[in-house]
Amino acid sequence: MRSLLLLLLALLGLYWYAERYGLAVGYPPFLPVFYWKYTGEAQYPIRVHGLYNVLKVQVSGRLDQGRLQVALLKDGRPVGERTFAGAFQEVVRFPVEEGDYVLRLRLENAKGQVRYDWVPTKFAP
Repeated sequence: MRSLLLLLLALLGLYWYAERYGLAVGYPPFLPVFYWKYTGEAQYPIRVHGLYNVLKVQVSGRLDQGRLQVALLKDGRPVGERTFAGAFQEVVRFPVEEGDYVLRLRLENAKGQVRYDWVPTKFAP
């Protein structure tokens, strides 16, 4: 009984924290990320070399509220940008050249689940 009470108390504390400050649980690109009223930004460095000319970013999920912005930056300047809200499943292609890039995921008051995956690849139109 005591364990159940402690578990209930921990869950209530987690709910209170998520409602007040926001919460994100997961780690892209390997795991889906669950958001609860989360506002924030994550940046992932990507090095492109060889014959690649497109960075494919697969974004799928559902946001019950809020929005997601996916942007690719090179030297601090945006190469491309997309915004998602509601239910979505899309592969976004950003043109790239050899060099270092940053994939930026920005969320505003997001509540839902999103799965990300990205890979540089050769694109044949």
